[in-house]
Amino acid sequence: MALPDSQPVGGRRVLCRMCGQPLRDRASRLWGLGPDCRHKLSLRTAPEPPRHEVDQDVLPGL
Repeated sequence: MALPDSQPVGGRRVLCRMCGQPLRDRASRLWGLGPDCRHKLSLRTAPEPPRHEVDQDVLPGL
């Protein structure tokens, strides 16, 4: 018998590792983080630095 997404796995509550709120959907239980906390973490990642070309000397012998 399949459990609906709103029920805890194995009859126990699964809590968010960041805020401690109960996790209700399957994706949140797999990650161990609720959707709001996953969004907060994605905002905290550093942006990729801009690319710029660097002038380099030619290697000798090439």
